Amino acid sequence: MGRRLGIKRAHLDLAHQYMHRFLKEDDWAIDATCGNGHDTLELTHILCNEGGVIGIDIQDDAIAKTRTLLQSHFPKEDLRNVHLYCQSHADFPKLCFQKPIRLVVYNLGYLPGGNKCLTTMTESTLESVRQALKFIMPGGAVLITCYPGHAEGAKEEIALQEELSRLSPLQYNVCAHTFINRTSSPSLFLIQT
Repeated sequence: MGRRLGIKRAHLDLAHQYMHRFLKEDDWAIDATCGNGHDTLELTHILCNEGGVIGIDIQDDAIAKTRTLLQSHFPKEDLRNVHLYCQSHADFPKLCFQKPIRLVVYNLGYLPGGNKCLTTMTESTLESVRQALKFIMPGGAVLITCYPGHAEGAKEEIALQEELSRLSPLQYNVCAHTFINRTSSPSLFLIQT
């Protein structure tokens, strides 16, 4: 019998499965919204030997939590290619344009355990995704987890669905995962180049 996905974590488990599917050990990936660092940690587990991870979050607290989580799992030498930036996900650091990025991950919404009034915003998220699609390498992907259970999250999910549905099918494959038996459940968008 297969492993049962956790009810509350089904969307995150699915995102992590995609991370493992798309990434090879020498790739580079971006966690565009670090939060508490769980996606950054997963990416680092996959890429710490040969590749690299770039983590971004606008909140100092999120970067600090991510750094602490990584340091609790890896020796310092394994984190030499992990770079954390405290800034908006709408403005990628220069390093993102200098490395062959195979995967960009977004986990939208607010920092779990933090101020729920500080959320990702629709316009900056759309701008960030547009930028990511410009530098993601062929064969790469963008993963976006949305949380429509709060007002800005619902707005973000609708705007992303509209934006992503307009992408050329000759250039991108776009898939939306929703959990239809759960009210206001998180959704996951996958954009493949």
